[in-house]
Amino acid sequence: MKERKKVLVIAEKKSGALYKELFPASLYGACVFAENAVEAKHRLSRERFDLVLAPKLAQPKQAHEIAVVYDTYVLLFVKPQAYDQVAYQMREAKVFVLSTPVSKMVVAQVLAMLERFMDQTARLEQKVARAQKKLVEIKTIDRCKMELMHTFQWSEAKAHRYIEKSAMDTGATRAQIADQLLARMDMKRSGEA
Repeated sequence: MKERKKVLVIAEKKSGALYKELFPASLYGACVFAENAVEAKHRLSRERFDLVLAPKLAQPKQAHEIAVVYDTYVLLFVKPQAYDQVAYQMREAKVFVLSTPVSKMVVAQVLAMLERFMDQTARLEQKVARAQKKLVEIKTIDRCKMELMHTFQWSEAKAHRYIEKSAMDTGATRAQIADQLLARMDMKRSGEA
């Protein structure tokens, strides 16, 4: 089952009924309210929220700060005359800007699109993390092969086979074996120095 997203709303709690409609319990945990940006930052420093809804933020730059410092998405509402400038200022952060007044239906549609965007972004970030981990493993294995080739005058094929066979014999990954071999060679070198 999909984990329910946590929402922080920067508004008075008395408007909670509206937010129960916008954030159904099937997709979201209970909305947490903060009266102002200072209280919101305090809450964000203690727990992680997936989305911050800011219908009444005095200074739009606070939304940018919240998004960047706490690595969260912010849905910011601004007056029509400020929309273009604020939207331009927020283009590099995870801040989505809506001009007020706005209907509940439009907000619900934007939230649905934002939900899909957040999910897609999370999947892409996971793929990037896996690819980075794989790249580090490949670099470690290649470095180990180079060290084996240099130290024992082996061919690349022989160094590769040695790492692979050691991994199969011990049930470890090639990257783990490469790490162990590099550590042993480093210790041997430092002991000789």
